Amino acid sequence: MPPVSKIAQLPPEIRSWLHATFVQRSFGDIAGVTEDLNALMKEAGVAITIGKSAVGEESKRVKRAREAIAAATRSMQLIADTVRDDADKRGEALNALVSEGLFEALLLAREAEAEDDPAARVALMNKAALASARLTTTSVRQRQFRHEVEERLKAAAEGVQKLAKAGGLDDATVAEIYNRILGVAKPPQAAAG
Repeated sequence: MPPVSKIAQLPPEIRSWLHATFVQRSFGDIAGVTEDLNALMKEAGVAITIGKSAVGEESKRVKRAREAIAAATRSMQLIADTVRDDADKRGEALNALVSEGLFEALLLAREAEAEDDPAARVALMNKAALASARLTTTSVRQRQFRHEVEERLKAAAEGVQKLAKAGGLDDATVAEIYNRILGVAKPPQAAAG
């Protein structure tokens, strides 16, 4: 197993300072950040010196993580703004995004050559398999919920259909009511000018 990086060995408050500083300096000024980090560690009595390349790699890692979170947040906001949630479609969309991310992570984990220890590799794959199993269970539950909602909606539409027929409405009107309840009706056409 590769050795733990010096940045991973930092006290949490110094690592938090480092990550906040990356953001404040727009992920630039790596030489300045490195200098400030080493000065801060010296003041705190941390007997580690970190080089620019390690700080630069950590900056890239934090930037990628922030970009991924921002992209996921934008995607979820778009979904929330544009998709009705009658049968938990947003939950399905979220699962799709997570599944896609998990698939990419599995590919990266499988291709990663940095992990030489077979036991550590198996542990990583086990975590990925457990996450996948949870996603599958959630997906099945959402499909069941959607099916239940659709069945209740259809039963309600059929009940309204019977009432409408008993009330003397013509077949075309009854069919339109039924379809609108199920959400399959075409929007009304604009009157010709």
